[in-house]
Amino acid sequence: MKKLLTLVLLFSAPAFAQKVYLPHEVEKQAEPAGGLVALNQFVASNLRIPLKSAAKGVNGRVYLKGVVQPDGSIDQVEVTRGIDTLCNAEAVRVFKMYRAWKPATLAGERVRQTVFMPVTFKASTGPGYDSLNRVFIDYFDDRFVAVDSATAKYRRLLPVDSMGFVAGNVAYEEAKGKKWKKLGEAKFARTPIRYKSRFVNPESDSITAYRISARDYNEASHATEATFQPDGRLLSYVEYGVDGKESLIKDYDLKGMVRRQQIIGDSMVTDVYWDPNGQIRAHRDFPVNQMGVKGDPFLMNAWGPDGAQYVSNGDGYWRGVTETPYGKWLLEEGKVVNGVKDGKWTGKLADSTQYYEEIYDLGQFKSGVSWLNGEKTAYTKPQVNPEFKGGIKEFYKFLASNMRYPPDAARRGASGRVMLSFVVCEDGSVCDYKVERRVGYGLDEEALRVVKLMSGSWEPGVQRGQKVRVKYNVPINFQLESRTEVRFIR
Repeated sequence: MKKLLTLVLLFSAPAFAQKVYLPHEVEKQAEPAGGLVALNQFVASNLRIPLKSAAKGVNGRVYLKGVVQPDGSIDQVEVTRGIDTLCNAEAVRVFKMYRAWKPATLAGERVRQTVFMPVTFKASTGPGYDSLNRVFIDYFDDRFVAVDSATAKYRRLLPVDSMGFVAGNVAYEEAKGKKWKKLGEAKFARTPIRYKSRFVNPESDSITAYRISARDYNEASHATEATFQPDGRLLSYVEYGVDGKESLIKDYDLKGMVRRQQIIGDSMVTDVYWDPNGQIRAHRDFPVNQMGVKGDPFLMNAWGPDGAQYVSNGDGYWRGVTETPYGKWLLEEGKVVNGVKDGKWTGKLADSTQYYEEIYDLGQFKSGVSWLNGEKTAYTKPQVNPEFKGGIKEFYKFLASNMRYPPDAARRGASGRVMLSFVVCEDGSVCDYKVERRVGYGLDEEALRVVKLMSGSWEPGVQRGQKVRVKYNVPINFQLESRTEVRFIR
């Protein structure tokens, strides 16, 4: 009889463990570890609306259900009510990636529970999309401000693939009566590259990838750029604003999940990071100073791997992972008050080697020491930005004495703002020049020519006693009615 009872218990236990409960049947319901807001942010950051659906002006929700397991993962995700095949598949893809759940409990035990989730799709391509030829057509006036086709002076034709990424040369045309005359184009390129990222292969060699872009002869980007694995999964994504500047950057892991998102505004840059299971980990805001360089971050929100928030609205104890200037993982921690560092802060490499130790007083740096290449170095500033030799006045004098208004631009009455970027290298030289936004008529080439003359005229930037590369963004204004104006981004 005892043997029979044992067999009954053995067969009953697995059956009990496999039961899936509805939300009202448990004592504590399953929930996202970081809260519903964190889950919604994860979905919004990863969701890619299919082009065919967007072209129809999609505006609806895909309703999903899945089963949260006792270990916090989710499976059996399916659509209960959908929009179309493409949107349904995309909603399932994104929802399945999020595995940072607090499981349901019943009688003190973790149990399986069904959860429900609506995913919103809303997009309209507007009248400027030619679905037959899969081309976006945008119209502009003579100041290159968007207008309708009836009053347009110029137009841009952007061919795309089935996912909405650039797929051919981006052409610009000028209205001549009832016809359009071609002005120029940005060449499409599908470039094989070697790719390395802290979210893909931080401690190993680069991997094979390819990048798509459409750039002009000044290397200015005219379409969203993306890097892919050979199988087509995204590795990185860079979106550009109307001014030609980077406005949105996303970094992915090998599974196609967004691990870092950077939103770039005129005066503030916002960084958000996620763990491999989709758990949000950190939110930082970086003010941009007058030289176009990011200043000290405001450390706003941070979460642990269990979803517990230990920095909220700028107050708490920060534990985060960043990078050294040369790509090594850096674990930093310390107290945060009103978004700024306070008290003792430490940084260690992934192997627990001490990297730095600093003291702050409500954001004011007091002292610091670093251990670089086995040597201990004391410093009075954690970061020193590069500086043109002689200071800002000498920088302006240099530009004023070297800049020449191109004759062709003067004859045509051309003016405008050229947006440039460059990197001040460790030895004070200038490298990685790029025209981020072009004006034409020789103004871009002139701005680039003068910036290149500055190489060797800079004192390099320094971080924790180590010389580092620093990127600058510089707009140069050409105006015929007055002298050429050069100013830094604020």
